[in-house]
Amino acid sequence: MLIAHKIELRPTPEQATYLNQACGARRHCYNHLLEHFSQPGVKWSKAAAYQHYMTVLRVQFPWYSEVSSRVTRNAIDDLDAAFKGFFRRVKAGSKTPGYPQFKKKDVNDSFALREPAKFDVDGRTLRIEKLPTRIAMRQPLRFTGQTKQATISKRAGRFYVSILVDTEDYNPHAPDQPSVGVDFGIKDLATLSTGEVIPANPALKKNLKRLQRRQRT
Repeated sequence: MLIAHKIELRPTPEQATYLNQACGARRHCYNHLLEHFSQPGVKWSKAAAYQHYMTVLRVQFPWYSEVSSRVTRNAIDDLDAAFKGFFRRVKAGSKTPGYPQFKKKDVNDSFALREPAKFDVDGRTLRIEKLPTRIAMRQPLRFTGQTKQATISKRAGRFYVSILVDTEDYNPHAPDQPSVGVDFGIKDLATLSTGEVIPANPALKKNLKRLQRRQRT
């Protein structure tokens, strides 16, 4: 079973610089490919995109090599998926097929490493190709198995990694245990169908009123 685990990263300033550079390289490559294949008479194909990437973009922008080559190479796969979705919706007769859009800086920034050799996880650390130090993760992987790909994203200034794992130790079914009904009340916090009563927390109510007064002040 393939399942993903998203974990917050705790990069150092130097590591954050690398991650930002990788996000920028992927966005730059994606946008230049989209610009090229949006020209009149230039037909999209994944093979043609790879040829343009190797003979033009990597030559014109040698700084791509400062990050893992798969960061920009996988931008071709991302744009290919976007074009396939567009062509599929056009064929289905959609009035709004959604032509691929240019990526904007700091809007859903991300990059993917879809080859296991380009990254690995050891405990609460992540290795990425061409980054000399391992990045600290907030928690270890929840599942055991073979890691398939890692997608690093940036949201509100924080970095996250979503790691796809081929695992057998995940059971999506709930444990076979008797269920319990819960009735939330006003006087008591909750009353269970077993008869157990969970009392309310009067200190919370008192402190919330105090908080309201201080906020008004």
